[in-house]
Amino acid sequence: MPHVPADPDVYEVFTQSGPGKTLTHVGSIVSPRPDGAWHLAKETYGRRDDLSSLWVVRRTDMIVSSGDDRDLLAAKTRMPHRQPGYPTARRRDRSASPPAVASPPADACPSADMVSPADAAPPEPSDSGPAQRRDDARGAGEPGLTDLWLALADDLFVLGNRLGDRIVDYIDLEESLAVGSIGQEALAHAGTILALCGFDQTAADARFFDRAQAQWQVSRAVERLTDWPSTVACGLVIAAAVTVLAERTVEAEPGTAWLTAITAVRDEQRVHLDHWRRWARALTAWPETRAEFERAYAEVTERAGDMFGAKPQPQSQGVATGALPGGPAPVATLHERLAVLVGDTGGPGSRLPDGPRTRTWGVGGSALAYCLSRGRMVRDDYAPGVFR
Repeated sequence: MPHVPADPDVYEVFTQSGPGKTLTHVGSIVSPRPDGAWHLAKETYGRRDDLSSLWVVRRTDMIVSSGDDRDLLAAKTRMPHRQPGYPTARRRDRSASPPAVASPPADACPSADMVSPADAAPPEPSDSGPAQRRDDARGAGEPGLTDLWLALADDLFVLGNRLGDRIVDYIDLEESLAVGSIGQEALAHAGTILALCGFDQTAADARFFDRAQAQWQVSRAVERLTDWPSTVACGLVIAAAVTVLAERTVEAEPGTAWLTAITAVRDEQRVHLDHWRRWARALTAWPETRAEFERAYAEVTERAGDMFGAKPQPQSQGVATGALPGGPAPVATLHERLAVLVGDTGGPGSRLPDGPRTRTWGVGGSALAYCLSRGRMVRDDYAPGVFR
């Protein structure tokens, strides 16, 4: 993990040789005083060359990586979707039809159908109160860690898609970039989860793009991915849930092959959680948005009681066995940890239920319907054989 060095008299020196040139680290010096460090650096590294800028930073004021962070910093394996040529490589060899995705049992979900044109429209803000539809069944069997990860992968997929529409909603460039990065990483984490659960790329595409809405098992909180206050609340609870489950997964079988990937997902979701917490505090502090956000946060957190209530996947869906542990998960403990993170925002109070609720099939509302419709529309516009 990144750490703060313990060398108070050591300074790192950065120089710039001219306007438009990059600021480059040139070495280190030792000095008991900051002003003396700057003059020593000038004499040491600027005596022979003209400099346009000289930065001297005390080492203890820096956060640096350690040897254990190499996998976390390896973008080519952690974020392949950001590498040059990735879209082209991903579109090769797509002529084979993906395996059929079987429907859940008849008693588990409504009949599978395609998204209707009405559902395909972009989701509109909802002014409804707390969710009335409930499935309060508890103790119906403890789901395994794989079941919970697959459910959260669905939540991350929808969140990532919905954040894609938010990238151009701001006059603040930095916030647009942050939202775009969080959306990309949510999609990347969803793909990583499926890979660890044993899905190859064709099966992962089929799961995300070929299932009808009735075959999805997202959290009811996803239905509120409409207006911005609700999106902040949803992003916060999903990041908190993924963080909690990642920590539990690492505890279950430390030192195994999937540890690096799950640790990277956990660390990045912690960054997302901090981002959404900052937004929660801001929306609560602004008089113009306080009431709207408090209402949205109450509704989202009440719906989010099913985050760890995933039902075991039916055998007919052919869920592959991957590297992740698949034993029963202590959902009550996971729910308690989630409640701590969701309540620690410095903003409005959480209405997360006291215990986990069971997820149901076919929810997601217009937010999920829009994601599915848009994904199919994009795929249908490509030449035959590119995606199928």
